[in-house]
Amino acid sequence: MSESFFYQHCHVVVTLAEVTFGKWEWSYALDAHARFTKPNAGFLTRELALADASRAARSRIARTMRLRTAAPDATPLAIAA
Repeated sequence: MSESFFYQHCHVVVTLAEVTFGKWEWSYALDAHARFTKPNAGFLTRELALADASRAARSRIARTMRLRTAAPDATPLAIAA
């Protein structure tokens, strides 16, 4: 099951999976290039997993944007992350 959104001109696709009953894990992709996961997280609901994945993605994008503005070499966001 996937959710997607844009944040600071970056397309984020969050994939959620219920690995065992009541244990949710997430992964997300930035601009379809880089994939990040949080295995064995064991969130109790899909909504909690989605909120955590969205927070993690936004945090990574903001951190990466700060790095990209420090070095204006037009490095793609997924590589800089």
